Amino acid sequence: MPCPVIVRLNRLFKCHRLLEFFDRTETRTNFPNAFRIAKLIFIILVVIHWNACLYFAMSYIIGFDSDYWVYNMTKNGDSFASQYIYCFYWSTLTLTAIGEVPVPTREEEYVFVIIDFLIGVLIFATIVGNVGSMITNMNAARAEFQSRMDAVKQYMELRKVSKELENRVIKWFDYLWSNKQSLDEEAVTSILPDKLKAEIAIHVHLDTLKKVKLFQDCEAGVLAQLVLKLRLQVFSPNDYICRKGDVGKEMYIVKRGRLCVVGDDGKTVFATLSDGAVFGELSILNIEGNKTGNRRTANVKSVGYSDLFCLSKQDLWDVLEEYPDARDVLIERGRQILLKDGLLDEDALRKAQKEKISTAEKCLNLESALDNLQTRFARLLAEYTASQKKMKQRVYRLEKHLNLVSMSPYLGLGPEIDAKEHSTLKQRNSLPYHTTSQPSTFSSLSRSLSLKVERQYSQ
Repeated sequence: MPCPVIVRLNRLFKCHRLLEFFDRTETRTNFPNAFRIAKLIFIILVVIHWNACLYFAMSYIIGFDSDYWVYNMTKNGDSFASQYIYCFYWSTLTLTAIGEVPVPTREEEYVFVIIDFLIGVLIFATIVGNVGSMITNMNAARAEFQSRMDAVKQYMELRKVSKELENRVIKWFDYLWSNKQSLDEEAVTSILPDKLKAEIAIHVHLDTLKKVKLFQDCEAGVLAQLVLKLRLQVFSPNDYICRKGDVGKEMYIVKRGRLCVVGDDGKTVFATLSDGAVFGELSILNIEGNKTGNRRTANVKSVGYSDLFCLSKQDLWDVLEEYPDARDVLIERGRQILLKDGLLDEDALRKAQKEKISTAEKCLNLESALDNLQTRFARLLAEYTASQKKMKQRVYRLEKHLNLVSMSPYLGLGPEIDAKEHSTLKQRNSLPYHTTSQPSTFSSLSRSLSLKVERQYSQ
């Protein structure tokens, strides 16, 4: 009976919580494509279940066994399991349109079947679209890798590269894909903030960096910056990582694989390097007195495919510029290692240190001379400002005197300005300006002028 179930329809208002669960799970799971397929199947089953319930309700309203289209209690059984299985089967056939269903006989039955067919078309289109999208997403990395590989193949064919070299390149690509090395870590983590990116890099590479004897017990900030600079490089069999006499621009840490230190003939093996081995770290520190002059002292060749972490000299010194104390510690450790191996020229080291000290003294002298020049320039600027101020004041007094002399004949004040006042004003203008308070000739002239004008107006 469908009627008692109607009171439980309020549970449909909780569908938004189910959708929120789907979104959070899809974001947090490590298998998003598998979860999307499971979610799609679940939604399809729910829709088929609801349609089966509606079919049973329609049969109940029309009447069981009333025609060929509705549910037949006599033929299919009256147990709950039989009713649900048949209705679910009928709903699946109708929505997927993959089998024959009973032909409706009433108008309402036709309307119900038409709506079911339309919903079935939408479900089929949704299934095809979602499955195609998921397959595309699952193969996106492979398709991108294959496109890059095809571009390299076309380039080699265009440039007439030999078959031997072409096979080596193809095998290198195969090794990258089979060992999941085709992932561009920098591009993947570029969207993350610097702090999270540093934490991920520390978790992945810090143990590898600590294997370097030079960086053991180093400052935590330096290690955190250096792990962000490590770059993974893959070498093919018989590839030379470095050759004797080359200028050292990188240091290497063996992540996986096997390397050999060989002679100039490329066959004589002096040593073998395996996982965790480190070489080339002393050539990127620019240590004064190094007998090798920051050049490679041996030939290192890869036996098979080898994965190496690389740290360039430029990246190392960019980090050490921000940590001068750590830089001094690393250089001192490098000197001790070179001294132990007999590769440090002490005379050259002392000479370089003296030159460094003399250079530092020159810099200090230049800084002192610059400070003196700045002080003298400031004093001269102050004197110039004061003299300019005095000159402006003297010019102002002269202009005022000339104005009074030019106006006195028109105001009838010629006799008021006698020779004594002229001589006093001339003598005052010839003297240097002082800020001390003295009787002002200009003030007396102004007062006499104002009194004369008032006297004339009063008459």
